[in-house]
Amino acid sequence: MIHFTAILLALGGFCALALSMTRHQRDLVGRTLAARQATAARISGWVLLVSAGAVDVAVLGGGYGLVACFAHLSAGAWLTIAVLHWRRR
Repeated sequence: MIHFTAILLALGGFCALALSMTRHQRDLVGRTLAARQATAARISGWVLLVSAGAVDVAVLGGGYGLVACFAHLSAGAWLTIAVLHWRRR
């Protein structure tokens, strides 16, 4: 269950970071966001990514938690790229 939670946090973080970029805003929401909304998306994206790492390290320990963190971040990034590719079409 912890792996699912960490992947969801990573997915949310990468989607929020993508939403903070102008070229992806058009793909995801169909318009450009205001500067405050883009900044809020960027901050929340980083908070979610750090939260995914913190959850992994807290539950799985330092060594295995860092390895799992990179795996979960990779899975979240891959899923975000898949969503962006799917939404573009």
